[in-house]
Amino acid sequence: MRRRMLVWLIVVAGLVTGCTLNAGTEFAAEYEKYLATRDDVADYDVRGYNNLPGQGNADTRVDLRDGLTDDQIATAISEIARYRTDQKVNHHSLSVFVTTPNGSGAPARVSVFVRTGDEPVQDTDPAALRERVQLVRAYAATDPGLIEMWASAGDLDARTSGDPYASADALVAYAQTRPPTVRRLSARSGHVGSLGVVSLDADGSVQALRPMRLILAALPPDVTPRRWRATSQEPVDAPQFELDLPAGTDPAVLAAVEQRAAALGVPLRAIIAR
Repeated sequence: MRRRMLVWLIVVAGLVTGCTLNAGTEFAAEYEKYLATRDDVADYDVRGYNNLPGQGNADTRVDLRDGLTDDQIATAISEIARYRTDQKVNHHSLSVFVTTPNGSGAPARVSVFVRTGDEPVQDTDPAALRERVQLVRAYAATDPGLIEMWASAGDLDARTSGDPYASADALVAYAQTRPPTVRRLSARSGHVGSLGVVSLDADGSVQALRPMRLILAALPPDVTPRRWRATSQEPVDAPQFELDLPAGTDPAVLAAVEQRAAALGVPLRAIIAR
């Protein structure tokens, strides 16, 4: 009975204030229609979230088509960020992706992040955005294995075909050019079943996470970890190292990596999958 009364009160509140109960999803529907009209947009994904009563948030990924100049990209981001739907949301997180050469000359997808609400939170002037596009291109050119870099309000996440430590170093340098809201950095290589991750706070040190390389070097050539991770991201207060070995791994291999970690004086959580 109480639950029915609560639902009824929420509905009444929405009717009285003129608010919709599906602000996030209605915003998403309107925004998708707008993006579909743009010739410079190759793909998009808009996800709306409803916060009762009559409030909502949205996350949008936009992939711009290849071949645009930096000026065209900056103008597109500015127009997309400033577009206002009839349905308002509290916060709209917008990640706009472009293709740019990585350090090996191969194409990589990198993003420029803008967070808006009823009004832009960040500068959406085309001149400022052009500088951000040039900075993210310069960052990509320092990482030879970069596949994709996704920027959000507090995170920079890179995916690489090469050394995640090299990607983490590149992220640390790039984070110095980003707004101070960026708090966490993460670089990963491989895929599910063979994944390596280096993660740290934006003001952290990649050097403190390098002992994982020496631990991995203790593995025989025919043993590929299912997953490994070196992290110093909050809430941990010291570097942590994790290693998951495939089922059937000789226990002597596990003992060898544990001994290597002990010799290095670092904590290691290592297991053999069942």
